[in-house]
Amino acid sequence: MWAAEDAGIVSQNIALFCAAAGLAARPRASMDAPRLKEALKLSATQHPMLNCPVSYQSHQRK
Repeated sequence: MWAAEDAGIVSQNIALFCAAAGLAARPRASMDAPRLKEALKLSATQHPMLNCPVSYQSHQRK
């Protein structure tokens, strides 16, 4: 349960930074976890819980 809470805190920090930097971020729990785990070379005890794609915003705020 603590891991999920930590993942949420990190996701919020990413979103806050992106908002301040004029970027867009969208936390997602859906992902190809086995493939991501392999790509990141995670150990057997490490599991992806959230991912947070970051991009430029597609529109300018007025």
